[in-house]
Amino acid sequence: MSRFNVPKVSVLVVPTAANTAGGKAFRMTHKMEYATALLTAMCGDTYYKTGSEYVERIAELTRTIDDPIFAAKAALYTRYEGDLRTVSHVVAGELANRVKGEKWTRRFFNKIAFRVDDVTEILSYFVTKYGRKKIPNALRDGLGAALTKFDAYQLAKYKAAGKDMNLWDAVNLCHPKATEALSALMKGTLAAAETWETKVSGAGKAEGNKDEAKKEAWTELLDKKKLGYFAILRNLRNIAKDAPEAMGRALASLVDEKQVARSKVLPFQFQTAMDALKGLVQAPVMHTLNAAMELSMRNVPRFSGKTLIALDCSGSMDGKPIQIGALMAAVLFKSQDDADVVQFSSHAQKITGLNPGDTLDSISKTILRQRVNGGTNFHSIFQAIGSTRYDRIIILSDMQAWQGSGWIATDCVNDTFNNYCKAIGTKSYLYSFNLNSVDGTMQFPESKVFCLAGFSDAILGVMGKLEQDPQALINEIDAIEV
Repeated sequence: MSRFNVPKVSVLVVPTAANTAGGKAFRMTHKMEYATALLTAMCGDTYYKTGSEYVERIAELTRTIDDPIFAAKAALYTRYEGDLRTVSHVVAGELANRVKGEKWTRRFFNKIAFRVDDVTEILSYFVTKYGRKKIPNALRDGLGAALTKFDAYQLAKYKAAGKDMNLWDAVNLCHPKATEALSALMKGTLAAAETWETKVSGAGKAEGNKDEAKKEAWTELLDKKKLGYFAILRNLRNIAKDAPEAMGRALASLVDEKQVARSKVLPFQFQTAMDALKGLVQAPVMHTLNAAMELSMRNVPRFSGKTLIALDCSGSMDGKPIQIGALMAAVLFKSQDDADVVQFSSHAQKITGLNPGDTLDSISKTILRQRVNGGTNFHSIFQAIGSTRYDRIIILSDMQAWQGSGWIATDCVNDTFNNYCKAIGTKSYLYSFNLNSVDGTMQFPESKVFCLAGFSDAILGVMGKLEQDPQALINEIDAIEV
């Protein structure tokens, strides 16, 4: 970082928007708002929105964004890099209704169907929202082409029998070119897929010793490598209870670096598994899961200089956002050569007792133990660090702040940041990391900070490019072909 010929410190920038919390804020550009909304979509209830409200917000943004091709690219990025499915189905359904007569839409509908059940989910969304008779040809053709990509096992696994939109309905609606597997499906001769669900379910219904049958089922599934990475992680508690002798095989898969890379499983999903195993397994199992968790963050960038990680611990971060935020803070802290962590709500304070040699689980739990709940005062970050010189400041938050009497002397936190930069004699890099987009606003002008959203190894990979390309996230999405 330049120490002498430093960037000019910004003049007064006035926030012109109001956020959901009732505070002053800056409005994101349309592209950034859209990408952030998709990448942070929990589709479950959080402090400010219910799951259905998140879905409707994505739908409304897709209906109104001035660049529908960018919407399609963002959906592909979200589906393939963020591994978020529901929002991609909403975007596909809304684009099908909005965009007519464009050749790229057929290619998009083909690409967005990564799995067989993406087809039935997209069709179900569209039919529920706009009616079976209004399905456009582009959607039929694109999803029909996607159906021809899948083999007999994939089709049998995701037949969706008993649901409002099953696979037979999808074939009848989309009229894909005949393949051997699709023909067998429609004739009723497609062999049932032997999935882990059917295997374990069958063992539970077996006559005689059901416990022994379950043990044999789990052991066989692991021995024959018929359990995917996430299926193993999700069923660790069941394996520990039903087939403890097979835990070694399960754990060996979880710490296989290539399988970790392919799985796109995120650290907070390991945390869920570890929480479920408490009191059921011995310490070596937890040690192995910690090792797997750390492998899942292989793309975390390592920065030079001194880094500050500021985690929003206010009440609006309750639930999944604070769990993700604490783990993200732990990841960033552990991966840097010189880093501090502060928590902020109504006031800010440094997290003490952190050791980069500890596991991610241990570090995140230390952060959560010191959490002080309250309002959201971004100014307090800079008040707490005083004149300590940081090369970069990474803020993890839902960006919902308001200014109350007695907290601050100015209305704009960007001014407080600029004053901090004047005090240390240089302009620190500032990362604005939105973990739970609510309303398309942020606490700093988008043009003055590095904007990120969501939680995935892909996003962390983008993070490492921002100091060379401030628009790295948007440019990554724009580069996708549809």
